[in-house]
Amino acid sequence: MSDVLLLMRRLIVLLGVAVALLFGLLVLMYSHQPREYEVNYTIAVSFYSAEGSQSWDLGWMVVGVGRENYTMGVFKYPGAELLVFEATEGGRNYTAVCAMGRCFRDTPQRDLDVLNFKVTDIKATGKCRHMGYEGEVYRVEGVFDLLAEVARARGVEFNVTGAGEVCIAGDLLLWARERYVFNVGGRQAVFVVVINASKIGPYNEERYREILQKAKAS
Repeated sequence: MSDVLLLMRRLIVLLGVAVALLFGLLVLMYSHQPREYEVNYTIAVSFYSAEGSQSWDLGWMVVGVGRENYTMGVFKYPGAELLVFEATEGGRNYTAVCAMGRCFRDTPQRDLDVLNFKVTDIKATGKCRHMGYEGEVYRVEGVFDLLAEVARARGVEFNVTGAGEVCIAGDLLLWARERYVFNVGGRQAVFVVVINASKIGPYNEERYREILQKAKAS
């Protein structure tokens, strides 16, 4: 059991880095211009360090925004696969995370809290077009300040900065290009995330109920 939990913690941290900015922008845009829709996203990542580089398709997720919100994601990590089910109901949020044949409900939040991406600058830089939608390109910069504080408290020189561009049409995020730079004790590693909307359609009430059931049942 301890090995499974350790693997899940690592997967959740990776997942959190990959989609932290995406979910933050979805919430921000929906709060200003509410409407109902469902979007499928693909996620690809690349990792660069002095030892070499590696690229892979992290997975996909479907995000529903409407009267109640829902998310289902399938994320692949070397040697394992992570499934995430998340949905809201009456002001409450339910989450289930599954890996290696085991599912856990309400996985400890502290792994994601430590990420705590703090946006330091955001500005419009131009126009974009994707899947027939025209939108605005925004450049976002920020830091994972809480993560750095935790590392310093343990005597480790560590900081993470993030920058990226996103294409947004109204309240709809069409794509994101994110770049995170990790500096640890004088050594540097770069983590690049590419998120693309692959399908856009109407809010799916049946899918919401299915995801909610899985999120609550685990």
